[in-house]
Amino acid sequence: MHAALPEGLRDAGFAVAQARSLGMTSSQLRSRELPRPFRGARALRAPASQLERAQAFAPLLRPWQALAGLSALAVLGLPVPWRFARSDDVEVLSATGRGFPKRAGVRVRRIAPDRLETRLVEGVRVASPSLVWAQLAQRCTVQELVMLGDAIVSEAGHYPNRRLPGPLASIDELAATARRWSRSSGAAAMLEALERVRPGVESPRETDMRLFITGAGLPEPEVQVTIVDPSTGRTLGRADLLHRDARVVEEYEGDGHREQGQWDRDIQKYREFERIGLHVVRATNRDFVPSPEGWLADLAAVLQRRGSTPVTSDPLRASVQLWRRSG
Repeated sequence: MHAALPEGLRDAGFAVAQARSLGMTSSQLRSRELPRPFRGARALRAPASQLERAQAFAPLLRPWQALAGLSALAVLGLPVPWRFARSDDVEVLSATGRGFPKRAGVRVRRIAPDRLETRLVEGVRVASPSLVWAQLAQRCTVQELVMLGDAIVSEAGHYPNRRLPGPLASIDELAATARRWSRSSGAAAMLEALERVRPGVESPRETDMRLFITGAGLPEPEVQVTIVDPSTGRTLGRADLLHRDARVVEEYEGDGHREQGQWDRDIQKYREFERIGLHVVRATNRDFVPSPEGWLADLAAVLQRRGSTPVTSDPLRASVQLWRRSG
């Protein structure tokens, strides 16, 4: 069936109206080989994720509409908080004064036309990253907003799953968005999160690790610091996080570090760091799930031995925030 589709309909889902304009008959559109994810749409295969459901609905968007909320996160490739990871609804922003979709499995929010800022991602119209961040402030915790803010402002070309080169917005642009939405129910959360968003972060787990550390009352580390051999000026590598005064580096070992070439480079980097007097504290997902307290206790002891003073007297008060990347 797919090979018989008109040119332009073979690579993705499509609207029934578009298919009819290209010559498809009612009989062809009723074929069981074409899943019907939404009324008025056909797909090449049944969507199985937030991203695929968003893409399946995208052909039905009108010019005054855009994917929003969790659907926009999925299309942008930004991290989705784990507690929302199983949400199946497609979320749409639609300009006031115009028609809006009424379909099962679609949640619509109205917005003034002059506030509807959009971005195209591989031909799919989504709300701008800063607008998505502002609107999710009504549903997300401050920690979740920091995570999203870090991902949006990151310049890293290899931020996991992100589908556009970064940064997607600057911290100043997020601040301007927070001012525009200062009367929304998420305004206070946005302002608090803004104070904790940092540029340069390269993965969601790096944000987690930093927030665990500060949430435990330990000093905030610097993010993605280039380490140079002081005797030669040679660059030795970058530290995920650095407590400069204690000369302690924190490194998160994600799945990408298991590849043989990366593993070898990491071992060499850590050896070089230690040669110039840095102490490396490594972490994996198991250090954070179900609780980071053991890892934080070890880190607190290392920092104390090396002369760093906790910000608070109770270094183990950290809330666990688990994340799953979109898509």
